[in-house]
Amino acid sequence: MNIIDIHAHILPGVDDGSADLDESRKMLQEAYSQGIRAIIATPHYHRGQDIDKLKELTGILRQEAQKLDPGYGIFLGQELMDSEDILDELRKGHALTMAESRYVLIEFLPNVSYSRLYQRLRQLKMAGYLPIAAHAERYGCLREEGRIEEVIEGGSLIQMNYRSLTGNILNKNTRWCRRQVLRGNVHLLGTDMHNTGARAPRTREAMAWLERHCPKKELHRLVKKYPEYILNKKEGIVR
Repeated sequence: MNIIDIHAHILPGVDDGSADLDESRKMLQEAYSQGIRAIIATPHYHRGQDIDKLKELTGILRQEAQKLDPGYGIFLGQELMDSEDILDELRKGHALTMAESRYVLIEFLPNVSYSRLYQRLRQLKMAGYLPIAAHAERYGCLREEGRIEEVIEGGSLIQMNYRSLTGNILNKNTRWCRRQVLRGNVHLLGTDMHNTGARAPRTREAMAWLERHCPKKELHRLVKKYPEYILNKKEGIVR
């Protein structure tokens, strides 16, 4: 199954992801070998960033991807850290949405309180954006029964990293993440790739588990259908 990766630090030299274009090329190749056929590059937002430079690098990376496969898609988004002024930065165009859509990928500190996480996501939703909680497996506040469902009912989406679904079944974190997938509480998956080493774009192990335990329709929703909603600026991702 062709995969669309919505969370990737593959742009060269802009954050703690790919160091240079050579590493980005290798990441593209590895991602392709793992079944990925489109990537939304999501560099970390920082104040004063050069958005034109991000767009230029996206264009360069798109050319490199198309050398591997003319249909290999590269798009630009951003991973935004929760802050008091992030909504204002979005409105001014200083921070980016996902592939020029209304979807917004936002991350929080691992120890974020549930009230802050919920309020920030609701603030973005009320302002007309479609918030996606990045790598939701990291937030301890969502582990309490009913909280992740409440976030979803409030209009937000949940993204998890592929590697959160891998590992020893005795690991309580792996079990929790898999349980959320099986409950339908995860809308989108991402590699969160940063390099060709410890944080390389790897999906095979997670995909093997998903193929064994998820109906084909649900697997398609996670790795292709809902990511296409973002690329096509389509709304209607539902629980």
